[in-house]
Amino acid sequence: MRTLLKEVQGIDWMDAAVMNCKWKGPRLRDILNSAGCQEDDWFGSSIDLDRCLSLDGEIILALEMNDKPLSPKHGYPVRVVIPGIAGARWVKWLDRITVQQEESSNFYEQRDYKVLPPQAVDSKTAEKYWNKVPPMTEMPINSVIAIPDDNEKVKLSPSGTIEVKGYAVPRGDQGPITRVEVSTDNGKSWVNANIQNKPASKWSWVLWQVSVRMEKGSGKTILSRATDTGGNRQQEHSQWNLRGVGYNGYGRSNNLTVV
Repeated sequence: MRTLLKEVQGIDWMDAAVMNCKWKGPRLRDILNSAGCQEDDWFGSSIDLDRCLSLDGEIILALEMNDKPLSPKHGYPVRVVIPGIAGARWVKWLDRITVQQEESSNFYEQRDYKVLPPQAVDSKTAEKYWNKVPPMTEMPINSVIAIPDDNEKVKLSPSGTIEVKGYAVPRGDQGPITRVEVSTDNGKSWVNANIQNKPASKWSWVLWQVSVRMEKGSGKTILSRATDTGGNRQQEHSQWNLRGVGYNGYGRSNNLTVV
């Protein structure tokens, strides 16, 4: 959002702040039901109780990741795993769960991770919107071109093609991804990529790959866009917002030199 639209007051997570892994732990709904359904000074967050109690939501209190105990940096001894929801809601080092009528008053719930309207152009103009805009929950559909990366020099095959590879994730619980397309002419035409793996669940990413024809030269761009089971498809750009969150414009590999 910062590089393609305009400056934001956010952190550049880039394309790699995502992982696809195996979690193990009790369902949150089982803990809540057992407790009979009854704020944190550091980091707090809220999600709808209906989602917590839904079997389809598959929310767990994770004790393991990839068949090993959680590491401290991943939330040891216990963290919440909420598929399809923004990672800011996946509280690590969990010490308390509260069932309450109102969402958390924690700073990160009320004053961050919100898609503010474009009229909020700085900290001052944002003030009147923080308590009117809902917190970010579901992640949008997205795709990323991992190979080739920005600014790379790419050699054509004897047939005049290059290999393009990446990953794609669905919107919220509306997965899995059903289609990924790639363009080498700035979106005038698109080629279907091959989805390389059968996703483990509706939440999982897919890895994709395609051979595309390109002409030699510098300053070349490759685009990608994904479609999921719910019919969501990436658009060229997202609407700009001050914090730069939720961006899901086309995947891009920019400034390539094809030789």
